[in-house]
Amino acid sequence: MTAWLLTGLLLFQGMGGGPRAVKPAGGPNVAAPAFSLREVALGLTAKHRYGDGTSKYILSMTGNGVAIIDFDNDGKPDLLFADGVAPVLYRNTGKGFVDVSPGSGLAARPWGQGVCAGDFDNDGWTDVLLTYYGASRLYRNEQGKFRDVTGAAGMPEDGKRFATGCAFVDYDRDGLLDVVIANYVGFDLTTAAKPGATKYCTWLGLEVFCGPRGFPTDRPILLHNDGAGKFRDVSATALKGISGLHYGLGVVTADFDGDGWMDVYIACDSTPGILLRNNRDGTMTDVAVEAGAAYGADGEELGSMGVAAVDVDGDGRMDLVKTNFIDETPSLYRNLGDWFFVDATQETGFGRDATAVGWGVGVMDFDMDGRPDLVMANGHIYPELKAAFRQSKSLYWNGGGAFAMIRTGAAMASRGLAVGDLDGDGVAEVVVANMNAAPSVYKVDGKRGGSLGVRLEGTRGNRSAIGARVKVTVGGKTQTEEVRSGGSYGSQHDFLLLFGLGAAKEAERVEVRWPNGETEVMGKLEAGAMYRMKEGAGVVGRVPWR
Repeated sequence: MTAWLLTGLLLFQGMGGGPRAVKPAGGPNVAAPAFSLREVALGLTAKHRYGDGTSKYILSMTGNGVAIIDFDNDGKPDLLFADGVAPVLYRNTGKGFVDVSPGSGLAARPWGQGVCAGDFDNDGWTDVLLTYYGASRLYRNEQGKFRDVTGAAGMPEDGKRFATGCAFVDYDRDGLLDVVIANYVGFDLTTAAKPGATKYCTWLGLEVFCGPRGFPTDRPILLHNDGAGKFRDVSATALKGISGLHYGLGVVTADFDGDGWMDVYIACDSTPGILLRNNRDGTMTDVAVEAGAAYGADGEELGSMGVAAVDVDGDGRMDLVKTNFIDETPSLYRNLGDWFFVDATQETGFGRDATAVGWGVGVMDFDMDGRPDLVMANGHIYPELKAAFRQSKSLYWNGGGAFAMIRTGAAMASRGLAVGDLDGDGVAEVVVANMNAAPSVYKVDGKRGGSLGVRLEGTRGNRSAIGARVKVTVGGKTQTEEVRSGGSYGSQHDFLLLFGLGAAKEAERVEVRWPNGETEVMGKLEAGAMYRMKEGAGVVGRVPWR
């Protein structure tokens, strides 16, 4: 690889655009964190297969997502990976993970993309949706065994849509989980142009796969859960104001205006982002442009892949973080309320590193100091770059209003990322899906404060409690988090919510707003445990950290 080509890594914007000057990274000076992420071996040995090792088609680039779910209801979170050939399911034994894919009911299908989870039939078992190029598949969890119910649910069983991120969300608050799915490009494998065929199929003198701008755009879809296991496509009537000029990738749900109704954000590659405001009448409207969350700080279209909703500053409003292409740095949009976001990337320290191609992103208070941190999976898109194809992860430590960034972990071509407490010790691990390699798992090493976990079960609303908002007050400061499906890049974080208490021995107040808008307030809860809370019944169980 020539020095000229590697230098070009810093000059390219977007997967189908051309070179431009690099902006200098910047931000405030923040001390380095007092913890690190250490890779651990937990038995995740299956090499995930995706693409053919070349950049012949854009389809070979997008890679796989990962879900952290308790599929067998034994109280230990398991792992499900989308895969280019067949999904891979690992059961958590408490001492590591065992591949239980054979006999799981998850069928082999090519070109798997993302995964999201939720109990769509409210039977107490977590179901999953796997997105594909072709047609996505809905799997009903029947007491630890999955059954493909795609056709029975009224969802298409074939086609040529390039589905990517997804999320279950009860957007109309009827107690049943609906589904939103992002679609990337209009792509037909049988007629797609070959590398070098057009101006969108070259990069810095190389003939590579045709970037997104060489294909038609597409639109997200919204599937309404009509009950009795049936879904209906309501996109045409329920999704308003979407131009259609989008290449959709990551999906996240959040109540951005605090009205108790879940909204949706879709990260888009080389096109404006989509922010769907819930109109509380069964419809949603794209307000990204007027809300200031569609473009970069200079009005540019970003090459966005992954997305997270997080209250970075403790003001009770959900902000947005996106991962972007090389030369763009990640983005942070601060939520100022009244549907107005401001790009705070530079002043908060997210503008420090423009050398990574960002994909999955997870939110977790790794040192349990009461402030949420973030971690991002990175990896380039052209295997022709050899070693430069693989990149290390980015860890953003929240120093209180600004972030310090460090690169960590082995360099891989990573895509999906999910966070969750795999071993029950009160702090989350990071699970990363790697292209054509085994997954990576990272554990936190270093000093950390006490923590408190909240796992919710709905009764009047959806059993997964997706859409519930939890506020934990410690030392007069309040942390806010929500139970979500989807997020990151084609991935699913654990439904368990973890809150850092620092040196405090207890939380002064825990407030749960359930998806139907009703609120329950708990008394003081001690650190050092996970609390199970059931809608209408308060705390129904306590499990100390190991």
